[in-house]
Order: sequence, then structure tokens, then C-alpha cells
Amino acid sequence: MRFIEYQGHNTLSFRQLDELNGLAKGTTFRLFKRCVDLEEGVDFFYLPAEEHADAIAAWREQGLIYPASVNVVLVTEAGYRKLQQAGG
Repeated sequence: MRFIEYQGHNTLSFRQLDELNGLAKGTTFRLFKRCVDLEEGVDFFYLPAEEHADAIAAWREQGLIYPASVNVVLVTEAGYRKLQQAGG
């Protein structure tokens, strides 16, 4: 699995996490929405399309995010551990 390096963190997109865990599309996103103790800037980074259009386009072209993704959430290692705990 190729990390997306962002602000000095190794991160993964929802698509990467779905694929890594053998989950159906959207499963990680739904789990993310339910996990209330995630902290932006520590557990994840939210990248709005208006500010990160070039990077998002490149990630889409590389297959790192879902083709229909507009805004992107990148999950850090710490965030991934929290998602694993919340998921079961």
C-alpha cells in the first residue's frame, strides 16, 4: 500500500482503507462518520477541493482516491487505529 504523504504524516484515503481491509466502497467513510473521537490535524486531514484541486486530481489519476471524490479525507496512523477500535 502506497501512503499519501501529507504534512509530514503517512496517510491513507478512504479508498485505500476500504481496499486494504477488503471492505465494500464507502465502508470506511461510514465508520469515519460514526467515530466521534477523531481529531482533525491529528487523526485525519480534511482537504477541500477548492484548496487542493491539483493534488486531488493527481490522486484520482493515480487511483488513490475514488473517481467521484470531490473533497478528500486523509487518515493518519493514529486515526486508523481509532477506526479499527470503533469498528470492532
